[in-house]
Amino acid sequence: MITRTLILISLLILTILSGCQGSDGTVKATLDKEFSLAPGQTTMLTGEPLTVQFIEVQEDSRCPKGAMCIWQGRVSAVLQVSDGSDSTKMVLTEPGLSDQHGRGTYKQYEFTSHVQPYPELVKQIDKEDYRILLTIKRALQ
Repeated sequence: MITRTLILISLLILTILSGCQGSDGTVKATLDKEFSLAPGQTTMLTGEPLTVQFIEVQEDSRCPKGAMCIWQGRVSAVLQVSDGSDSTKMVLTEPGLSDQHGRGTYKQYEFTSHVQPYPELVKQIDKEDYRILLTIKRALQ
């Protein structure tokens, strides 16, 4: 009886945790709400003809936490964006040592991004450990 209960609880937890991804591995997202993508992950915005894939972090020269730097550095993330009729690569760049976000526009959509994790002095970030936090809004016309 305890084993059956543990199995049911485990299945319930897995169902809840997988709720942020579609059955095909795409991340569910909606306009005006922040979501996270790992390199290679794709999202299709609910109710919109927009598909976004996080390709890679192209550059990460941000000044690490605890370091003294002459330049604040920056991080640039590459996205593949498509609305079904057109597809393009977009690079969103944000400065290091600030609260500023990367910003970009694709047709009628405005993108705001933040790349995590932030570099630390003696810790290397593997490419697969990056995450981009995105918020997509309709551009004001």
